[in-house]
Amino acid sequence: MKEFISVTEALQIVLENVRSTGSETVSLDGTLHRTLAEDLVSRDDIPPFTNSAMDGFAVRMSDLKDLPKSLTVIEDVFAGTVPLEVVHPGTCSRIMTGAVIPEGADAVVPVEWTREPDEDRVMIERAPLVGQYVRLRGEDVRAGDTVIPSGSIVSPPTVGMMASLGYARVRVARRPTVSVVSTGDELVDVTADLTQGTIRDSNGPALAAQAAAAGAEVLGPFRARDDLADIRCAIEAAREADVILFSGGVSVGSHDFVKRVLDEAGMQILFWKVRQRPGKPLAFGLLTGSVVFGLPGNPVSSAICFDCYVRPALAVMMRRRIVHRRRAVAKLEKPTPKSAGLHWFARGIARYDETGELLVRDTGPQASNLYSSMAFADCLIHLPEHLERADKGIRVEIEWLTW
Repeated sequence: MKEFISVTEALQIVLENVRSTGSETVSLDGTLHRTLAEDLVSRDDIPPFTNSAMDGFAVRMSDLKDLPKSLTVIEDVFAGTVPLEVVHPGTCSRIMTGAVIPEGADAVVPVEWTREPDEDRVMIERAPLVGQYVRLRGEDVRAGDTVIPSGSIVSPPTVGMMASLGYARVRVARRPTVSVVSTGDELVDVTADLTQGTIRDSNGPALAAQAAAAGAEVLGPFRARDDLADIRCAIEAAREADVILFSGGVSVGSHDFVKRVLDEAGMQILFWKVRQRPGKPLAFGLLTGSVVFGLPGNPVSSAICFDCYVRPALAVMMRRRIVHRRRAVAKLEKPTPKSAGLHWFARGIARYDETGELLVRDTGPQASNLYSSMAFADCLIHLPEHLERADKGIRVEIEWLTW
């Protein structure tokens, strides 16, 4: 077991020790926010035929050298029908948006550019360009194209694209199951009135929400007192999950029993303690088919550790194309606490100034028990180990929070 390792090494160990959860086939209406486990390849050209982008008249451009020009209307072409007539010189077809362009026509004149002196004739007052307002067959997607690659997260536009491609069912990554176990004698239910020495369990619901937002299926909830027997029962109940998260009980206090019980259960602990703040007393290991994270009990510490290690692990388990969040460099608007030797994750609020420069400041007091610092943040400010001070004006790396 490694102890007191760097943030980089800890994340590397986590990602090297998680495995794919496999895949399952679901219907189109069940794919939103799931992760594709296959490339979506088009069987057709999209659009499947050349069609009109406007309500108007399908014309031959050679007829419009002199304007205004009177043309004979030979046919009405509606979306969902097939043109029966060929557009010959001196003629045109009245056409609706999405309808097939008739043979002989090479542009569409919007109805706003015309006058209709009678039902069978139209006066063209303005000419389009060749090919204007014509949607070509296959201009969006060609048959055989890989349109959406495996590992993509399905968004609402992705659902629409799959419907266009004719995918009624699709293979997606199985969602990893996550058990969240909150520990502590002081914890009471969210509906309970607080008494001296008690706090409501916020870590359990918060971590469950983070897991769900990351694409996992959450089991439980589970809660255990600071008691060896109670923790043993909680572990047995939680072990069916792919990932087990413990909140609290992994530090060095006399009642921090989680690590001891996991040792008894045969867990291979790969590391304990990371050179970071908040979240230093983090444990990670393997337990017969499950990966286990022992997260600190302070709510900010547990949320940060989830975001930095558990969320990327879940992404790898689902074989997502993008594992890590987008980062940027920003200028610190005001000093924020920092000392050398630990990687600090300050909760930040970023903005662009009037010149377009990206600025960031912390959310206020950064103690690990102040969960409001997470609730108000839109980014994490990464302050590396070697940095001794985080003074106003220095350039820092930020990681956008996308929840």
